[in-house]
Amino acid sequence: MKFKYKTEPYEHQRVALEKSHSQKNYAYFMEMGCGKSKVLIDNITWLYEGGHIDTAIVVAPKGVYRNWQISEIPAHLPEDIEHEVYVWNPNPN
Repeated sequence: MKFKYKTEPYEHQRVALEKSHSQKNYAYFMEMGCGKSKVLIDNITWLYEGGHIDTAIVVAPKGVYRNWQISEIPAHLPEDIEHEVYVWNPNPN
């Protein structure tokens, strides 16, 4: 699999993407702090660039969901992929 990473993965992240990128359904059962978010963003990139998806929805726990907008997507999603990030706000007032 040839893939241009924005941030170079650790070996376990590379293996996870190689196992998951072509699967219709897949789950990353990795310990906290192992880089699941990076692998998922790489997988989203792979699928988008291959024309398989045009949208991704990420559901995350309350304590970390804003982290995707603030750090994970900017760190790992290539700049040449046009994107918009919407974050659910439970209390708009």
